[in-house]
Amino acid sequence: MKNNHESEKNILYKKNLREEIQSKRDSIPITDREKKSRLIANKFFDTAYYAGSNNILVYYPFRSEIDVRFIIRQALKDSKNIIFPKIYKKELKLFYVSNPSKQLEKGSYGIMEPIPRLCKSAGPSDIDLAIVPGVGFDKNLNRIGYGGGFYDKLLLLIPEEIKKIALCFNIQIVDRVPISEHDIKIDLLITESKIYNL
Repeated sequence: MKNNHESEKNILYKKNLREEIQSKRDSIPITDREKKSRLIANKFFDTAYYAGSNNILVYYPFRSEIDVRFIIRQALKDSKNIIFPKIYKKELKLFYVSNPSKQLEKGSYGIMEPIPRLCKSAGPSDIDLAIVPGVGFDKNLNRIGYGGGFYDKLLLLIPEEIKKIALCFNIQIVDRVPISEHDIKIDLLITESKIYNL
């Protein structure tokens, strides 16, 4: 009974934390968000991980998330392959996307996703660098997602040695993210003012 109670407490805490962080993120003016997104993208480009990667898992920005389109455009210019996820039932299917303006459409939750018939499919073992979304993070590199568990499942399939990077605004960092035993940490967290790693 105690475990169930703790679990319910954890679920409620996560829900409240998500709402609190997203509300703060939504309050960042669009021009500031764009400026900070560029700063974060430039820090990402300066990492050895970006320089050494060929196949980058990325996602399309949603609502007030950092604008990773800066990264998508630059990576394609740098002749890197971009892999996007698509929600299929309760999992993420992966696809190579070389022309986002023609190969993406609004999918689950209103997020832009690959159009399977226009894209080549990819697998978790194709990824050599993963950019992972999240609502909130702590300095120990734990993340809290949006609650669907899609990335938790996908991260278990990505080879352990592949670096997992998250990009977020300073206000998305909290003292402690509640974690479960199956949660996987990220390897690097980049904000507009700092880089956190293990």
